[in-house]
Amino acid sequence: MSRTGRKVAASGGRKDCRIERIDVHVVDARWRNFVFAHVHTDDGISGIGEGSCEFQPQMVAAGIEMLAHRVVVGQSAFQIEKLWQEMFRNEFARGSPYLNSAIGAIEQALWDIVGKALGRPVHDLLGGRIHERLPAYANAWYGAGSKVADIARAAKAVAKKGYRGLKLDPFTNAGRDPDSRLMAKAVEIIGAVRDAVGPHVEILIDCHGRFSPGSAVAAARALEPFDLYWFEEPCDPENVGALQKIGRSIKTRLATGERCYTKYHLQALLATNDVDVLQPDIIHVGGILESKKIAAIADASYIPVSFHNPFGPVATAAAVQLDACTTNIIMQESFCEYCVPWRFDLLEHAPRPVGGHYDFSDRPGLGVGEFVVDVAKAHPYNKDAFLPMWSEAWARKF
Repeated sequence: MSRTGRKVAASGGRKDCRIERIDVHVVDARWRNFVFAHVHTDDGISGIGEGSCEFQPQMVAAGIEMLAHRVVVGQSAFQIEKLWQEMFRNEFARGSPYLNSAIGAIEQALWDIVGKALGRPVHDLLGGRIHERLPAYANAWYGAGSKVADIARAAKAVAKKGYRGLKLDPFTNAGRDPDSRLMAKAVEIIGAVRDAVGPHVEILIDCHGRFSPGSAVAAARALEPFDLYWFEEPCDPENVGALQKIGRSIKTRLATGERCYTKYHLQALLATNDVDVLQPDIIHVGGILESKKIAAIADASYIPVSFHNPFGPVATAAAVQLDACTTNIIMQESFCEYCVPWRFDLLEHAPRPVGGHYDFSDRPGLGVGEFVVDVAKAHPYNKDAFLPMWSEAWARKF
């Protein structure tokens, strides 16, 4: 991946950090692959970004390589907004999660480089830290499809770690309109979880877009006695009217947004006034700066934000940096403690929650130090890393 560009001497004076090459690494993480863009500059500073996307890692990897060749190599890492616009607007069929994730991986790496060049964490470059630490909620802790007693025991253990909330999908492989026995099992699971964690730990339900509006409303109402914090993506997100119908028919907060891939899509979603929590994915919307803009748009409607983050350690680092300087953030999704063990070996300083909270690193850039290439190479792309959501097989992989 090379492209001719002006090169500035690396010794002394102001650093331009012109990009010389981008290496792409696809790393096995059991039920998904992580995708990383490792960006190198002529000043000897490298940055890391993540473009992980649900079950199409090679498409994102190819997108990173394409954008590096067309746009990025030879340019200064400091031109983040300019390069973002060129990567996004010049791709006529834009707005797909795969292209946006490739853009997001490069964009995060540019922020990492800029922060390292200036000796400041990214949150200082985006307005400065306004929170001392941030509560997290745990995901992937429960083992989909486990017995009710096992899920309850796991919930109690997670709550003891200090997390503000626990998220789970109790509906196994339910489709649009599940039968009454499956719904009764979901109610039993959530009842057991509430008994296990007590009244002050938030329970967050993720529906993964599975229901019809009628079934979603019925499910939310059946679970209302357990004082849920939010009811997430009850139906597929493309139909704003269906989400609106659900939002106006339930008492629990409606959360959605992880499959809303640009700020332009937000207008219709927020216009209904039925979304209570917005969940943009930092990778899928194209990176840190775009996510900050989306959070600001949500804030104009008094909507809190909780960034979607089921991916790897760089995505988590980007989220934590953005959390630190986002006014309307409430809590951060965390898979850290329920992931592959080599997750924490991919970076010199991989973020992880302490006492169920994230502290904000003051190290430069994303705060992660250097990317450990040897660990990435030790866990190469896994073509079988996939969750078939509408079959019983997903429970065995999760």
